[in-house]
Amino acid sequence: MVDVVTSERRARRYIRRAFSIPLALAVAPLMVLLSPVVFPVLLLIDLFTAPRRLPLTRLGGLAMVFAFHEWMAMFLYLQRAVLPQENRWNAMREAMGIWSGSLHKWAGYIAGLQFDWAEPSTMPDGHPLVIARHASNIDAIIPASLFAGILDRPAHHVLKNELRWAPSMDLFGPPLGNYFVQRGKDTDAELRQLERLADIVRPDGSLVIFPEGTFSTPETRAKVRASLARKGELEAVALSDELQALLPPKPAGVLTLLNARPDCVPMVLAHRGLDNVASFKGLRASLPLREPVVVRWWPTAPPPADRDGQVRWLQDEWRRADRWIISGSNEIPALTD
Repeated sequence: MVDVVTSERRARRYIRRAFSIPLALAVAPLMVLLSPVVFPVLLLIDLFTAPRRLPLTRLGGLAMVFAFHEWMAMFLYLQRAVLPQENRWNAMREAMGIWSGSLHKWAGYIAGLQFDWAEPSTMPDGHPLVIARHASNIDAIIPASLFAGILDRPAHHVLKNELRWAPSMDLFGPPLGNYFVQRGKDTDAELRQLERLADIVRPDGSLVIFPEGTFSTPETRAKVRASLARKGELEAVALSDELQALLPPKPAGVLTLLNARPDCVPMVLAHRGLDNVASFKGLRASLPLREPVVVRWWPTAPPPADRDGQVRWLQDEWRRADRWIISGSNEIPALTD
């Protein structure tokens, strides 16, 4: 097993699970019980408003699928939690691949979700530091599907602590060497935990971090820009005005991992096709998805040694990713873009 990296007290974890696990167990049967009433209503609304797309009916189906996948995650976890310790980590990683692959398949059936992946062999060996875009709840399965499924390689994710209310994330996350950041807490303590995470990365394991911190929507873009302006971060404000698809990256976590693992290979992981589904309104307007979600990754320029240079390096790489997203190209962007 991997060492567990967490800043959460054990009592807090048990209290949360005392609520989250019974709730997750109750939601799926409740949905089944209510479905004879709810789904005809959703279908009736769809027939009057969007008869060719049936978006509300599809959203109801997606909600039910996710609820049952929480049951699936808990079952897979219990199966593997009793295994001998030396076999448990690989079994847990296999289970996460099964879970994410099944969720992807059902989302394809109901919502038309399909992925156009880059060539798997282009992900470098060693320890890629994957700086990833995260535009909506739907694309949360991209890194899990990529590393646990397509690449069959270990990956350690830096995730927001709120995700631990989903038992699938809470049960599998720490044993697989993921870290849940408690935003708004002691920043220096959180960064020390990221250094610990970098220390325990498995052979050929990746470190995955989402530097935007939240989804890019018109509302969040305005809030982030206002916050940066209040702090006097003028370069980040200018970057916020320049970016069209992404939020300015928060550098602290990325640079902590970068400097804690000098042997890592920085990579950008970006996707296009889920740009308008961060909100309920956007998701309803987009379903079913008509085109595959294009997922690409590419190496960054060599990062400088000094912190100011590293911040500018990260901002330049995020500009490059933003240009690729809005370009419509399926080819990875050239370094000279």
